Amino acid sequence: MKNFIGIFLILFCTSSFSQENDNNKLFSQFKFGFLAGVNITKFAGGSVLIEGKTNLISNINIKALIGYSKIYKKEGYNVKTYGFIDIDNFQKYVTSSYDVNRIDYDVFQIAVGFEYFIVKDRLSPYIISEAGYNYYSFHIQESNIYSSGRDYDTYDEIPAEYKNKPPKISNETSYLFGLGIGTNYKLGSAINLDIRYLYQFNKNIVNTHQILVGINF
Repeated sequence: MKNFIGIFLILFCTSSFSQENDNNKLFSQFKFGFLAGVNITKFAGGSVLIEGKTNLISNINIKALIGYSKIYKKEGYNVKTYGFIDIDNFQKYVTSSYDVNRIDYDVFQIAVGFEYFIVKDRLSPYIISEAGYNYYSFHIQESNIYSSGRDYDTYDEIPAEYKNKPPKISNETSYLFGLGIGTNYKLGSAINLDIRYLYQFNKNIVNTHQILVGINF
């Protein structure tokens, strides 16, 4: 985390101290951007990004970004399971069932990447790649929750169909890889409209197709 914050500070400092007019000079330009959009998959959801970038050469930028995504993963299965109650002198096994409808992910992303501009003009198409980490939490949307109302003294007494543990949902740290295309449209001398499509592979979560719109300056 400290490394990525350091990258942002370096990018900011290079922009503050750069007095060069030559766009080909290393780290001679700095831009800051805000983007937001939706995931165009069956899961739906949305994303917001803040990124800073500077040039390596005239048509290649290096960037660092932080972001937040809300991702909905549709499920649709039934769980029959058991639990053990141990309260004072009451020790019993109980059974229950429920439907898992959806998993809601809150994902905080931090990444670095590159932008390659095919053409630099009023309309400037580009290709992007990025890699980083996801830090996330999740909530399971359940319905039709049913308790049998029966209890059992031993595990062996539990009906076979209930002798299951709920499916495990990973909460391990996730890495990401993204690849996309986009374009900048010059709105003024120092501000651009930024439109992009990004496919993002997210280990342990859900892969997303994102349409993002924002500005950079």
